[in-house]
Amino acid sequence: MAMDSFLPNFWYLVVAGRAVAPGRTVPATLLGQAILVGRARDGGVFAYADRCPHRGMPMRHGSFDGEALQCGYHGWRFRAGDGRCVSIPALAERDTIEPGRFALRSFACREVQGNIWVYPGDAAGGDAAGDEAGPDGLPAVPTVPGFDGVAPQVSAVMRFPCPADVATMGFIDPAHPAFVHTSRWWKRKPSTSLRAKEKAFEPDALGFRMKRHHLKHGANPYRLLGRNVHVDVTIQLPGLRIEHIQGDRHSACVLAMSTPVGAEQTDVHYCVWWSMGWLAAARPAARWMARDFLRQDYDVAVQLQEGGAPFPPPMFVGDADAQIRWFLRVKKEYQASRSERRAFANPLREQVLQWRS
Repeated sequence: MAMDSFLPNFWYLVVAGRAVAPGRTVPATLLGQAILVGRARDGGVFAYADRCPHRGMPMRHGSFDGEALQCGYHGWRFRAGDGRCVSIPALAERDTIEPGRFALRSFACREVQGNIWVYPGDAAGGDAAGDEAGPDGLPAVPTVPGFDGVAPQVSAVMRFPCPADVATMGFIDPAHPAFVHTSRWWKRKPSTSLRAKEKAFEPDALGFRMKRHHLKHGANPYRLLGRNVHVDVTIQLPGLRIEHIQGDRHSACVLAMSTPVGAEQTDVHYCVWWSMGWLAAARPAARWMARDFLRQDYDVAVQLQEGGAPFPPPMFVGDADAQIRWFLRVKKEYQASRSERRAFANPLREQVLQWRS
């Protein structure tokens, strides 16, 4: 993925909220840009370019007292709330330079459902999707249904050595789980028990949606939700998958996000919410399962890179490959709408896909 193919005008999941304590900062890289994510003493989160405007010293090498960030080179201090400089220690009394003239480059930052999201674009850039913007001109941060204000019970992240679009293929490739996700806790002998599948899809905003359907032969963990389990899955640019699972007793949601670190590195986030309060003791085991699931896709990404696999793929065979083809079509249309300064028009239509998995 070339750097110019990044999509800046989207929210990206950067770090779990629990990983950033009050008065602490966490360095990160998003779309090739070094950023510093932090939490002020009052609990508010922020994201700034990890670079002092004076000499370019990374702010991560300085200090943070919960109210102001201090550069470790010349001691310039910047308010956590707005990034404005409030102190330049080297200025003499006769200097009339106002420190407030200088500021760290800021990025929109929100903490939603226990995750910290960063928007590396700008509100002035608009959005070709026609998504309803908030008062700040930005689209809403992605959320999972049914868990307002609730952090995920399990979250895991793994850095993949591949472009974000390659990582996202793992979210929308229904043929690979039977041969890649073979852990016994997930499904017993999946590759020897392939079943015919038929799913209905529809276009949805900047992507598409697998319509709500009854889950006849789900993975083992779904049995905890009770009987009559139904599932719907939404796929959106820039690389977001939200699965909503509802049983007659409980519900769960899974959010997967491909966050580009650089052209050839991607942080893949995997978050799980569930309504079963009695399952709290199982969090360590569930976290291990999530990382095991990610590791299996990570291994595939490594092997694809070793083999020099081209991207986009040179061929799409059957309905099992349709979702990858759709994702690339939606992205192409989005990029065209941006460059041509026109409204985004979803190129997909309602369709029923059939495959074996």
